[in-house]
Amino acid sequence: MFSVTRLKWLMNRLRSMEHKEVASRLFDIGRHGVVYATRWRLPRRARRRASAHGQPIAMPHADWHAWHICPEVQLDYMAQADRWLQQRIQVFGLKDIPFGQAIDWHRDYSSGIRGPQKYSSMIDHRDAAVVGDIKYIWELNRLHHLVSLALAYVWTDKAAYWDTIEQHCRSWIAQNPFMVGLNWKSPLEAGIRLISWALVAWLTADDAKSQDFFRQDMRETLYAHQYFIRTFYAKHSSANNHLIGEMAGLYIGAVCWPWFRESAAWQVFAREQLIRAIAEQVGEDGVGKELATEYQLFILEFFLLSGALGHAIGDSFPASYWQRMQKMATFLEAVSDREGNLPLFGDGDSGQVISEYVPVQQRTRSLLAILHPTAAHAPHAEHRGVQGLADLRTRLLLWGKMPQAFPIQPLPQPLPWAYPQGGYYVLSTNRGREHEMVVVVDAGEFGLPPLYAHGHADALSFWLSYRGRAFLVDSGTFSYYADEAWRSYFRSTAAHNTVRVDGEDQSVAGGRFLWREVAHCQAQYHESQATYREVEGRHAGYRRLADPVVHRRTVRMNQRTSQVDIMDRLECCDTHEIELFFHFHDQCEVRQIDATHFEARRGEACIAIHLASSLTCQLYRGSEAPIAGWMSDRFGVKTPAFTLRAHSPIAGTTELTTTIVAL
Repeated sequence: MFSVTRLKWLMNRLRSMEHKEVASRLFDIGRHGVVYATRWRLPRRARRRASAHGQPIAMPHADWHAWHICPEVQLDYMAQADRWLQQRIQVFGLKDIPFGQAIDWHRDYSSGIRGPQKYSSMIDHRDAAVVGDIKYIWELNRLHHLVSLALAYVWTDKAAYWDTIEQHCRSWIAQNPFMVGLNWKSPLEAGIRLISWALVAWLTADDAKSQDFFRQDMRETLYAHQYFIRTFYAKHSSANNHLIGEMAGLYIGAVCWPWFRESAAWQVFAREQLIRAIAEQVGEDGVGKELATEYQLFILEFFLLSGALGHAIGDSFPASYWQRMQKMATFLEAVSDREGNLPLFGDGDSGQVISEYVPVQQRTRSLLAILHPTAAHAPHAEHRGVQGLADLRTRLLLWGKMPQAFPIQPLPQPLPWAYPQGGYYVLSTNRGREHEMVVVVDAGEFGLPPLYAHGHADALSFWLSYRGRAFLVDSGTFSYYADEAWRSYFRSTAAHNTVRVDGEDQSVAGGRFLWREVAHCQAQYHESQATYREVEGRHAGYRRLADPVVHRRTVRMNQRTSQVDIMDRLECCDTHEIELFFHFHDQCEVRQIDATHFEARRGEACIAIHLASSLTCQLYRGSEAPIAGWMSDRFGVKTPAFTLRAHSPIAGTTELTTTIVAL
């Protein structure tokens, strides 16, 4: 039986589809049933090998003796591997959770709920009462930890690490018959598992036990994963980052294990889809069209891992593919401060491609070291940890090769500050120096239509960093499925540094990953002079009100004094209640100087905020009634942080000015 909430979501979802998508999905439902009913044929399909010996293609050789790995990085990966030997799980905010003699691959270890083992299409993965939080289950089943175990094995040659890999793989196969259970719901998850297995096979390619294990024990599940992806890959309105991850997994799987009659066709198909996806899902300015910073990192890792493998084996991707990746990296460099902090606009689920959790800053450093060579010569390079090629993550992304082996060209300086397609504008001064200030303004569209799945109601919000420390931040994401109230809060207007009118979000949600009405936002102009940079944007998300309201915001930075002026203009005829929100990093201490004057300190760095005298102000920190004063810089983890709320009734068109100065 469908709940009322589920029925509403279904109606909203149908409204977002064109007729041809509805027909395609109905066809897939029928095909899904047929595949499930004939799943007993899978072992016979898996025996259709092109080679009688089933030897892998000549993958790039992992010459470990030539790798210069930072000792700290090596120790960190060894510690991760040892946790699994000690039978302890670490997923998102869960740390060192014992799992006993065997992992339960269907259990959400955050709640203890175990998902049902039945035909996957009959399970509603959104129903937390039945499955728990599906993100915790899927994250565990991505098998990232096998890469840590493989690294530990090749570094130490201790059999316990390899034995654990075999044990976990065998138990996964035993508990996950084809098309049964939650782990056969999503082709994206299948793609990431294939990448994890491929990295393990590549890292241990010189080991006879590894070769025998993949050829004999893993053959059927490797085939099943590729067959599943090719049959049910994301299409139409769902063809976002999921499609990219699915095709990366299919491409890498087909190259690594070209044993099947379909392997060559799978490789060609996946390569074509990746080339099309980077052109369609990434703007010419390098901004991913989902407009979610963490997902930009996510898809860039998929694109790079696939492109690097193709180049290494002589199946090179076109120059335009590499150029678009470099533009993606250029954008990440532009919106980062000198310590590698960057705004987490839109959704972020801490999704990784090649290993267990790595902080955003480190992931960004690895990508910049590869794709943006000029970053290594920037004034703040020492803070980015770009020291040569010592980064293990960089090595893994390039299948052990050097960046010089790939078609990567030096990029011109200075970095662009305006990204009009993505709608982001970077106002900065003292770039790379001690008193650097960076402000990133979000004056763009909502995300990738028609679902706008990973967008937030954050039109005309901004992010501010001073002296290499984030001060005013995007609150983050925290949760997708487990708690609807927290999901709603973190993507709401109130969780962003912008203006809310009459207690309403700028955009209207139609589900956890669906927006029914969106605030179309755009920059009206942007200008850069010797003494200032300025951008003005507007959105009309509140035109739906009985008395329509248009919000215009101008942000200007004085290049010499680092003063930031934010001018908000609310255009309306009648009376409304307006609120301005300012969200501080959880390491900031905030104090009120007088009614509309506040200071925020983080270490030796300090800023002051002066608000319009007509506003009434409150500070929140860790409040649950109302929900306010929270930050989540990692999925599944939220921490108390100061939020400044300034509110006032207005009558007719009103202008308000906020001034931020460095102290």
